[in-house]
Amino acid sequence: MSKPHIPPFIINRFHELLDEKQFVAEEDLIKLAQESGKPLAELHGLLSFFSSIRTRKPGKNLLSVCCGTPCYARGADNIYNRLANELELDEDGTSLDGLVTLEKVQCVGACSLAPVISINGKLTGKIKPKQAAMELQDLIDSSRSTD
Repeated sequence: MSKPHIPPFIINRFHELLDEKQFVAEEDLIKLAQESGKPLAELHGLLSFFSSIRTRKPGKNLLSVCCGTPCYARGADNIYNRLANELELDEDGTSLDGLVTLEKVQCVGACSLAPVISINGKLTGKIKPKQAAMELQDLIDSSRSTD
């Protein structure tokens, strides 16, 4: 897929919305279409080009599994699958209770620690699927106790 031409003000607005809310909602796209004079379908197409832009509110906690080459080679898919099986996820990777968003990301820059997960920005390296599941359970337990 080739990169579409995207007016800079639209990209800037996407980033502002991500900074504000961590996602771009349908009502934001409608308003942006009205402001910019661009068809809503075109904005949907532009937004879909960027896989890192969410269109739904993420969970309270963000759990990322690095799938860069070293992490992948050392079992990142097994870790991701174990975590996904522990959670009941919607189509955007967020648990139905809204506590956790699980995502695959490209290199987090800690290749010597592969495989690596990030929980709310804190990296844990050389992790095994069972350890990752225990970290997830700790995260869920602590999130529920603070609600």
